[in-house]
Amino acid sequence: MEKEKKDLSIEYKGLTRYEKARIIGGRALQLSLGAFPLIETRPGDTVIDIAKRELEAGVLPIIIRRKRPDGSYVDIQLQELLEKQIV
Repeated sequence: MEKEKKDLSIEYKGLTRYEKARIIGGRALQLSLGAFPLIETRPGDTVIDIAKRELEAGVLPIIIRRKRPDGSYVDIQLQELLEKQIV
């Protein structure tokens, strides 16, 4: 039982730098292909700048899937991970 609680805390620590890179890169690709920004854009913004600000604002409707050691997985809302992010 104690081990299960420990495993859950690991799953919900926050976004890893790899997850951040994947989200920003994927969203930047969507924006470059014509997707509408979910935040107010500024003159001179690149798609990377917009994607970073969207991630920081927490407006992206994304679910992160994390694999557990036993082969199962858990789906976590991006907003939940951003709340627990260590700044």
